[in-house]
Amino acid sequence: MVVPKTTPSDPLPLSKLALGCGVFGGAYGAAPQESIVRSVRKALSSGMNLVDTSPYYNDSEIKLGRALHSLRSEFPRSSYHICTKLGRYGYRKADFDYSSERVAKSVEESMRRLQTDYLDIVLCHDVEFVSIDQVVDQALPKLFELKSQGVVRKVGISGYPLDVLLEIARIQNKRGKPLDVCLSYCNFNLHCQQLAEYIPKLRNAGVATVISASPLSMGLLSEEPTPEWHPAKLGLKEAVSQCVELLKQGGCQIVLSEMAEHYSFSLADADVHLVGAKTEEEVCHALDAYGQAKRLQLASGGRYPDPDVQAAYEKVQCLLKPFCNYTWPSPPADA
Repeated sequence: MVVPKTTPSDPLPLSKLALGCGVFGGAYGAAPQESIVRSVRKALSSGMNLVDTSPYYNDSEIKLGRALHSLRSEFPRSSYHICTKLGRYGYRKADFDYSSERVAKSVEESMRRLQTDYLDIVLCHDVEFVSIDQVVDQALPKLFELKSQGVVRKVGISGYPLDVLLEIARIQNKRGKPLDVCLSYCNFNLHCQQLAEYIPKLRNAGVATVISASPLSMGLLSEEPTPEWHPAKLGLKEAVSQCVELLKQGGCQIVLSEMAEHYSFSLADADVHLVGAKTEEEVCHALDAYGQAKRLQLASGGRYPDPDVQAAYEKVQCLLKPFCNYTWPSPPADA
């Protein structure tokens, strides 16, 4: 396989909507391999050209690698981009390893599981769990070395607290090694809009590509039961339940997850919107929601054309307003 040549300033041609494959690991319900193949095929055939995974997501890399391998005659390796992560291998801080030796080993392991001999994007996973020194003095230098060798095409970080992401980006920019990619999750949705404020700051710190992930705030903003492990405080969870009931009783032909995606996907300044989907139907739903989001532009003051849906949207906003820009602690106290 010939690794595509890129220069440090050469951006990857990424689709605006990307497939989050963390859901393949089972944290959001069973994900049979046959279903995963169909979801990946639908995503790639619909123009989504970025898939995101991590060693931390159970067997997500393995399942994704098998799916991509089975689809190789339809979608050659050069037709899509793989983003994976390293550094996080379990729930607790003790499960993190940002050493340069582990970085190199992790990249090798991910390539084997994903059945590829290069990775398009590699991110330091959940950087807030370790000291910033470990990120900028150990992991990132090794990743940039691998980038110079062509094993990795683009280098970046992911995490939850935006101030930590920005601090690392500024350090890297001052060192002359700006980050190619920064992935932020759960920071632009119906209950938190902080990412909009931080994108210009990240750009000024040299970040080329900003990915906004988890429009449903890790399954919180949905008519489905909130995952038991979700870290949001009880008050927000109760407000979300009220939103679900309001939409159900109001007779509107819309559910909370749709409204949440319409809002999150309308953040125009994000280069990529990352959404998890483990079935073909979920991929179709995400594609439809993204198309509607572009037309509605809720994040910039747009309105639903149906007055009843617009009225319900305004009520949802009121219910969630007390939690405006609320974020949960990360790392959690028990990590």
